[in-house]
Amino acid sequence: MTAYSLKYAKENLERIAEETIENSDETIVTLDSGKAFVMIPMDQYASWKETQYLLSSRANREHLLKSIEQSRRGQTVRRELVEP
Repeated sequence: MTAYSLKYAKENLERIAEETIENSDETIVTLDSGKAFVMIPMDQYASWKETQYLLSSRANREHLLKSIEQSRRGQTVRRELVEP
């Protein structure tokens, strides 16, 4: 993770954006007030949003966590995908 001042980020925005995307990493930009924001690649943002959505339902969250635990214990079943 890299951090830049707002002034530096303004002067080098395209390079910073390209590096952020290429490295699939977060970039912090700090304002003069000391507050900060984060730049992230769009695919990473979409992934986070999807995870947030999947975990937002209690029933779905519990089902996913149960499935993860079953997988860790080796309790899986291999199935063939059948095209319709």
